[in-house]
Amino acid sequence: MTGRVRGRGGQAMVETLIAAIVVIFGFLALFRLSHMLTGKILLEHAAMRAARARAVGLNRFMCLKSARAAAIPVCGRRLWPEGDEFDHAMELSRIPIYMATPTPPVARGVLEYEGWGRLKIDVDQSTDSRTRLKTDWFDLTGRAAIEDNNSLYMNDMGL
Repeated sequence: MTGRVRGRGGQAMVETLIAAIVVIFGFLALFRLSHMLTGKILLEHAAMRAARARAVGLNRFMCLKSARAAAIPVCGRRLWPEGDEFDHAMELSRIPIYMATPTPPVARGVLEYEGWGRLKIDVDQSTDSRTRLKTDWFDLTGRAAIEDNNSLYMNDMGL
């Protein structure tokens, strides 16, 4: 009889191990799913920012910068300027400077993120915008369309 009791003690440990593995994998799957949903929402926001920039008559480079700034939370670590990742005041102070840069090389000298190289932004003349971010784990897209009213406000009328 004592042999049976010892054998059942190991059974409880195996059941606990199997249950723990299932719970851990379930938690990791939910964590990854929440990360993907957050990325999808932020990419749709970035597409909307690019479409809005195009609708008010800004050029493609301004649309790109607008979408990149909106996608900062899902673009990974900061490459430039190097330093403390959690220096939010410095990071926030550089975004307006980045938005005012005239050319891509100057913009890279102000602010650069790891995911900006993988962020693809398409802006049509019809102010239809698409963003795409491909990472190691997933490939997400965002899409936005906005009505083009810039001709109502941005005509020169001989002035």
